[in-house]
Amino acid sequence: MIDIEGMRETVARGLKAYLGCPVVRANQNAAPPAYPYLSYTVTTPASENRGTYGEYDDGKTAKDFTATMSVTALSDKDIESVTLAVKAREWLDYAGSVYLDDNGVIVESVGALTNRDNILTVNFEYRNGFDVVFSVTSVLENSSKDAGYIETVEYEQTGQISRPDVDSDALNKALEERLSGVL
Repeated sequence: MIDIEGMRETVARGLKAYLGCPVVRANQNAAPPAYPYLSYTVTTPASENRGTYGEYDDGKTAKDFTATMSVTALSDKDIESVTLAVKAREWLDYAGSVYLDDNGVIVESVGALTNRDNILTVNFEYRNGFDVVFSVTSVLENSSKDAGYIETVEYEQTGQISRPDVDSDALNKALEERLSGVL
């Protein structure tokens, strides 16, 4: 399972510490904080299906995806919004890379900084923002190893019991040798 919540919390906590202003999830029913502040939303929790899951020696099954987060700096002053957005972008692109890496968050790319202004009745709310793409991994427990093997089959109609004529260990060994280039 992709840990979107863990990624979201790590990014929000790091941005808040670096910027020194509130960092909130967008599109909530709660009243927004005082200006300036940063809002974000995860617009794409998991990208399209590219490839297949792989099974690993640790018993896990995993597959890589990307997740996209939209980040917007909001203020009642244009330059304050631009400056905050630039700092947030720089932190995600470089300054926060050690913190993010230490917390298992990988930034794949940071998009262009664009204007996202909004008019509120008679006043402007200055907004500037960008999208950031993270590399995420979906990790699942590998249940196929717990499934066991069919050692015998009893046919319901005849009551006959069948055992495989093949030594599966020998077949697996031969396959491994073939794949490693021994044969």
